[in-house]
Amino acid sequence: MAEPCGKNSLNLSLPFYLFQLWESQKSGRLRLNPGPYERQFCLVQGEITPVKKYFPEKDFLDWLQETRRIEPPLRFNRQLLGSDRLGSVVAVLIEHGLLPSQEALELTREFLAARLTDYFNLSEVRLSFEEEEFAEEEVVIKGLFTPDLILRGFRRLNRLDHLSRFLPAEKELLVRQVPAYARKLDLRTPELYLWNQLQTPQTYGALLGKSWLGPTETRKTLLALACLKLVDFNLNLATVENNGRNAGPDLEKSLMAFNEKSAFVYRYMAKQLGLVALNLIEKCYRETQDYLDPIFRNLELRPDGSFEPRAMLKLSLNELSLEDKKNLLRGFEEILAAELLLVKKNLGNQHEEIVARYLARSGVTV
Repeated sequence: MAEPCGKNSLNLSLPFYLFQLWESQKSGRLRLNPGPYERQFCLVQGEITPVKKYFPEKDFLDWLQETRRIEPPLRFNRQLLGSDRLGSVVAVLIEHGLLPSQEALELTREFLAARLTDYFNLSEVRLSFEEEEFAEEEVVIKGLFTPDLILRGFRRLNRLDHLSRFLPAEKELLVRQVPAYARKLDLRTPELYLWNQLQTPQTYGALLGKSWLGPTETRKTLLALACLKLVDFNLNLATVENNGRNAGPDLEKSLMAFNEKSAFVYRYMAKQLGLVALNLIEKCYRETQDYLDPIFRNLELRPDGSFEPRAMLKLSLNELSLEDKKNLLRGFEEILAAELLLVKKNLGNQHEEIVARYLARSGVTV
């Protein structure tokens, strides 16, 4: 798993850096442009979270008025409202009926998201991250799902020149990825359109030429997908063509990594549900198999929740063509994503988060 860059980082790309912090489950303070114009954001296990002692209450009140959540003039102090004993601006707003309690708390997250995504358009942002653990009572409300926040930031982009270095070369091959968290993402129609176009790998130049989004929107959307590791373009077409059948990843190791994760999901569900867990996973796999590559007809579910290649496939696993290898890797991720959704449906969101956290931290990549 990628580690975030150093403590003080100059001119890095904020969305890519933010994703690294989320992927590494970091807790602490992200400081933007340290100095007199500094802004800081708290992360709890990689998610942007309102934390009491660092929350900028005055800026929050100004933002509420600017966005017409409350009507100005309300540049008050608590004593004028008889609220000097209340602990925060949020408490004042709720106490005086200016905002319902649920909306007031949720707006603390929305405020942080709006301020952070404002920086996505800037070409030069100085970044600093300091790890810090926050007590539960300091957390105002659960943090934002950082990948969705990153998507929101990319949608607001109106310039791409400062991010052009993250785009692939014209002949680089684009390969769709399906990480375990993919099903939790709030992908909109343009992102889904481009992601679905890449079910078959193709070059960046070919995608750009045929995309119905147009060149600018295609580039912006591709950057968002690449930042969230939904697309990989580290392969060169010439290398793919010249290396033949033995090119690409070691599928024996990839299968071992996939099986370790799948077996964990089964053990976790079995602990909660008993023997029925294996039946649920098998049903989930059969339903997923319908839209996977035909090569997945050669995988059989074992009693421990892992998968065994049939004899003929096992003998030639690393002799598959590069395209078949890529299909297997994408299929592994599709199955894990489906199993994660199965956990959510049968055990609930909290159990899904526990399993997803293990899969992200396992140190095993498919």
